[in-house]
Amino acid sequence: MNTEQSTTPPNAAAPRETLQGDRLCMQCLHPLVGRTIERDAGTGLLYVRCGECGTASALFEYPTATPWLNRAKSVIASTLAITAIVALLALGGVTGGFMGGASSEACDAAGVELSLAFRSSLDEQAKADPQIQSGYWTATHDQWLASPAGQDALVNARFGVTALVPFALITALGTAIAAPLALFIGIALTRQGPLRRAVYAALPVVLAAIVVWSMYYALGSRVAMSSWTQVAFDHYLAGFTALSTAWFLAFVAATAALAPSIAAFIARTILPPRDRRLVAWLWEWRGKTVPRD
Repeated sequence: MNTEQSTTPPNAAAPRETLQGDRLCMQCLHPLVGRTIERDAGTGLLYVRCGECGTASALFEYPTATPWLNRAKSVIASTLAITAIVALLALGGVTGGFMGGASSEACDAAGVELSLAFRSSLDEQAKADPQIQSGYWTATHDQWLASPAGQDALVNARFGVTALVPFALITALGTAIAAPLALFIGIALTRQGPLRRAVYAALPVVLAAIVVWSMYYALGSRVAMSSWTQVAFDHYLAGFTALSTAWFLAFVAATAALAPSIAAFIARTILPPRDRRLVAWLWEWRGKTVPRD
């Protein structure tokens, strides 16, 4: 009689099961999925051992966390959407405020520069004129502005250090405050393409620029200011505001477009390969694999 012989070696160990589902270590919250299920020899209880801290987690006392993680994902997604909307509004307010502030301060400084240049061009008799001493605008001011010296002063005040330093400092401060908002918006829109991220992030900046320009044209003539400041506003405000608008638009759009790549680079630099699964969506949402090196 023929008997069928088993091809499995008698001493071969049966394959060990691995944990399926979303479970976290009770000690360090490291994911336990994929860990080998073991049985304690003394009690016969099943457990898995954390690959990060070595803590044993009993399976019968630690039910699957999948339902709770799904609820947590919904809460996180809703919170992320609401926060992204608030960040968009905040970004518009920050860029609009610093856009207007930088332009106004630059014009104020330029007005002071024009005033000093005008007074330095006068002789002693003109300086003694009561109207000029009191600050009233006279025909002498118009004549000087129309002269070559006045035209040179207008050019020098626009590109002088006195006006450019406050403009650059205020713009830099606004850029520093807007940077985390633009980064967050770009990360929240990771599933969108770079162009869409840039457009969505630039929209509040465009709206802020419209508000600033409208405010200048509607209220500029009603704001009380010195004569030289008014001259500076008339000659320089549009240029400084356009420069500030262009800078914030370019910076916010570029930052939002590159935000997911920046976040992924930081995560790859800081986190070891085994922990990158905690932020795997930084790569997966862009259709890329989590780097293992």
